[in-house]
Amino acid sequence: MKSLAVKALALIAMLAMTSPAFSQQKPYIIGVGDILAVAIFAGGTTQEALNVEVSSEGTISFPFLGEIKAEGRSVTQLTAMVTRPLAEDYFVNPQVFISVGDQKSREANITHHKIYVLGKINSPGIYDFREGLTALDACILAGGFAQYAAPNRSTITRRGAGKQETIKINLNRVKKGKDKDILLKPGDRIYVPESWL
Repeated sequence: MKSLAVKALALIAMLAMTSPAFSQQKPYIIGVGDILAVAIFAGGTTQEALNVEVSSEGTISFPFLGEIKAEGRSVTQLTAMVTRPLAEDYFVNPQVFISVGDQKSREANITHHKIYVLGKINSPGIYDFREGLTALDACILAGGFAQYAAPNRSTITRRGAGKQETIKINLNRVKKGKDKDILLKPGDRIYVPESWL
């Protein structure tokens, strides 16, 4: 009975992969926060069946194998990556089925590679994030400070791990080399207020 269930699951997977809709769409890339349903079949029985969450480090705790990097991989890639060591060290001809249950990372990815430069800036808006970008760099990228701006009272709003942090930065002192600039993270929001004068 269990072997029939395994064959049925394998058939469903094969039909899905050969369907026109599947071939035309790019594979979903696993991200932080995603919930993966994992099932391992071997020896005619279910060895493991559980849900695992992709951690903030992009890893999952996989049965028998420990911490595995999942972020940035498709389901097909991850399945192949874990099946090989399971077959080499634990089971004879194991069958591994992985599916994405809750795609929490999809919403996060909307802002994952963007920063926001707001307030008294010549060209306020949304800009692409890149490694090494600082608060002052972002303001320059957005056209520099507008008239009546108060860069000395600028703030960076940063969200992560379910909480929000506000970082004060004096961009006038940064420009003069008196204060250290702050490296930005994806999703950061820089706000330059208006001068009181």
